[in-house]
Amino acid sequence: MEAILRRTNQLNMEGSLNVGGICLDKNAHTVTIDGKNIEMSFKEFELLTYFMENVGIALSREKILNHVWNYDYFGDARTIDTHVKKLRSKLGDKGEYIKTIWGMGYKFEVKKTAPYGLGAYGLKN
Repeated sequence: MEAILRRTNQLNMEGSLNVGGICLDKNAHTVTIDGKNIEMSFKEFELLTYFMENVGIALSREKILNHVWNYDYFGDARTIDTHVKKLRSKLGDKGEYIKTIWGMGYKFEVKKTAPYGLGAYGLKN
């Protein structure tokens, strides 16, 4: 996974992720948006890391629980919803990158805007 992220310039050799203007440094355990440091709990940081490492991939609540909370977590899968809500709030406008997939889970997706007045999918607005 890291090799793929390195090839797409989302993960550099120092353990940093930069996706859609969100800069996450795994080693320093920091998140910045537009140069502003964002305070996060440990689980919020782990959740954001997991999302940013899996851009564009639909993640079930079960997968998120297994990865972020580990296999020994026996809590309600809806705890993810609470953490996602807090995370979206802390990310401000960038919180819209976390898409809800109803009945399944979440996807971290950054739409690139097309040049010359075309919409996100290359269609005229």
